[in-house]
This record gives sequence, C-alpha cells and structure tokens, in this order.
Amino acid sequence: MIEKFMELRGIPLSHLVTYLTECGGEAKSESLPIQVVGDQWQAEVLREERVRITSRFHVNAVFIRITALERESFERLMAQFRLKVMRVGG
Repeated sequence: MIEKFMELRGIPLSHLVTYLTECGGEAKSESLPIQVVGDQWQAEVLREERVRITSRFHVNAVFIRITALERESFERLMAQFRLKVMRVGG
C-alpha cells in the first residue's frame, strides 16, 4: 500500500474535495475528516487551518492523506490531482 500526506495552501477545502471527485472519487461525508473513495485509492481531508506567512498575510492550509492499493493507481490519481491544484505564480 502507498500512503502520502499532503499540505496544500491557498486552495479552499471545498475545491480540493471537488478536485478529488473529478479525479474519479466519491465523497462519503460532508464534515471533517472528509473521506473520498476512488477506484483502488482513498483520500482523507483531515483538517484545515490558517497559516501565518507574515505578520499580515495568512492563508488556509488543508491537510490530506492519500492511500492507494497499487503504485499504478496512485500515480494515475496524483497525475490528475496535480494538474487540478497547479497554480501560476505572479
């Protein structure tokens, strides 16, 4: 089994759940921890918190645990998910 913990900043929790469902998962709950189950993989949105970057700049941080039964399933999910969470700098 493959397991990966991720911290994603600046993306609303609801968007991340939507991205996981667009990758083929189905949300099993609406409150934290939110479990999203796909074919051969599972993601748990564990928590959301505000992170202080500077004294005046704060962003949200969402913590997710992704598990997959096989490397192929994991790689396929991560390739799709990374495209959805990619942001352009500026």
